Amino acid sequence: MSEQQENNILTEDIQRLEVTLRGLWEKTNKAAETIQLLREQKRELMNQVHELEQKVKDLHAKLEQRDDEMQLLHQQLQDIRSNGLGVMDQEEKEELRQQIIGLLDKINSHL
Repeated sequence: MSEQQENNILTEDIQRLEVTLRGLWEKTNKAAETIQLLREQKRELMNQVHELEQKVKDLHAKLEQRDDEMQLLHQQLQDIRSNGLGVMDQEEKEELRQQIIGLLDKINSHL
């Protein structure tokens, strides 16, 4: 094999290597861009998760507050019944009815 042929083979090998390396470089850049995009999406999703977790905590606190209000009203009703004051005039009945409806509306609006 002549020196010229060897140089041609080497030149062809170098050119193929350059093409391969360019392709590898492009794939690496695309992979890096994809990784960066995925990291940004993950950050956004983590922020959304944090916001949703906070909303859930807030709703739980409101629900507990409403539950406490319901228990208080229930206890007041029990106290009224146990003290023999079960006879309420129409105005007191309507007031209690409105309080209960208001609480149920609040509970329903948060569910």
